[in-house]
Amino acid sequence: MKARFNVKPDVYKTGEASLRVSVNIRGTRLMKNIGFTIDPAMWNAEKQEVKKSYKNLAGYTGAEINSRISKITEHFASYELTLSEQPTVKDLETELKKVIYGSDVHLASLHKGDKDMDSLKQKTEQAKEEALEKLAPSAYSYVDEYLKARAREVSWTIETAKANKTFKNQLGKFNKTVPLSYFNQEGLAAYVDFLRFTLELEDSSVRKQYKNLAAFLNWCNAHGYAHLPDVATYHPVFKVPAKPVIFLTHEELLKLYNYEVPKSGEKVTLKDMSGREYEKTVQEPGALAKTRDLFCFCAFTSLRYSDMANLHRYDVQDGAISVVTQKTSARLQIKLNSYAQAILDKYKDQFFPGDLALPVISNQKMNQYLKEICELCGFNEPIHITGFRKGRRYDITVPKYSEISTHCGRKTFICFMLSIGIAPQVVMKFTGHADYKSMKPYIDIAEKAKTDAMDAMEKALGGKK
Repeated sequence: MKARFNVKPDVYKTGEASLRVSVNIRGTRLMKNIGFTIDPAMWNAEKQEVKKSYKNLAGYTGAEINSRISKITEHFASYELTLSEQPTVKDLETELKKVIYGSDVHLASLHKGDKDMDSLKQKTEQAKEEALEKLAPSAYSYVDEYLKARAREVSWTIETAKANKTFKNQLGKFNKTVPLSYFNQEGLAAYVDFLRFTLELEDSSVRKQYKNLAAFLNWCNAHGYAHLPDVATYHPVFKVPAKPVIFLTHEELLKLYNYEVPKSGEKVTLKDMSGREYEKTVQEPGALAKTRDLFCFCAFTSLRYSDMANLHRYDVQDGAISVVTQKTSARLQIKLNSYAQAILDKYKDQFFPGDLALPVISNQKMNQYLKEICELCGFNEPIHITGFRKGRRYDITVPKYSEISTHCGRKTFICFMLSIGIAPQVVMKFTGHADYKSMKPYIDIAEKAKTDAMDAMEKALGGKK
């Protein structure tokens, strides 16, 4: 049999689920809803029919539903005999639409008493649109199933789950109604343009979100919901210049570690990148102090924010911490230096939920506080950034404190260890990096720092002018 029918596993809140057909002709496969929802208990998979006495919530009887099943089966059996070559998925979709629309002739009989032919036409067209919508569910309608499945399969971290929820929101803003078949090369290009010119995302963010779309569409391909070959062959160009690696020098790290946060409401005189003075009023000194400690702990241990925020007291034994990283599931054994141990000792008599070792601040809030305290510390070195937005290059110069985030703590650890001559392979034992490639940017920085130091020494000795 060229057409087989089944009930979609996902049941709506009404207790009904979509009835769909799987057509396989000469190696081309199509799976689509046929325009009805039914109570799964009313479906006989062996007989390929609905119980005749059944009536679904939309008012369609089992006999009407079975009639469409028979017509679809007969149509495709006859259709195959007319073929001289393998059909495309689009061909099969077209043939299915013919059956769906053809079986809706009862719509006319419902309006025999309607003298307004324009109204009749409008109602008929509306019915066809509704049938088409049921026949071709939107790409957006598959996203929740995809997110749940992928989260189970690869055990997404909280941050990855948030990123994919962002993808869902952006796809919804783009268009909640287009079917999966929309995403041929033109559709993919339209989505990139939407991200780039409507949402006005930077090209680095456009690239991330396009990768999320491609992963979703590939999943749909693998699960038989669509046949989208252009996903594998369409390669949009993204202009993403390498951004500078932001980290604290060891002098800056020690300054931050020893910084005493002023009292709330106190005004501090600071200087901007140009050396001009301005005043900043201190707010939430308690949160700033905690942020200082949490960031420095990451910088002294190499931990990511997610692993620092999940560090329990039982993870600290005999002057070392043992953690299984959330991102890579690697187990790390890290010996604590006196600075990291002092931070733990500061909070050892305080209770935190889940017996955590440190007071946790959300990543978003901590990034906000981190910029404020680094501004108070005077980390205002000019940082030059080049990027592309809306297809155009931009160049900006910003103070260093505005670019410091929680992840800079880990970067600070790596850059410091490499700069004092610790071999990359040893540093990777601390950080859990899986490959040498990911360490390359930090190694380049360390080599430049060594060259600059040697040049400075040469100059101080009078050998270089």
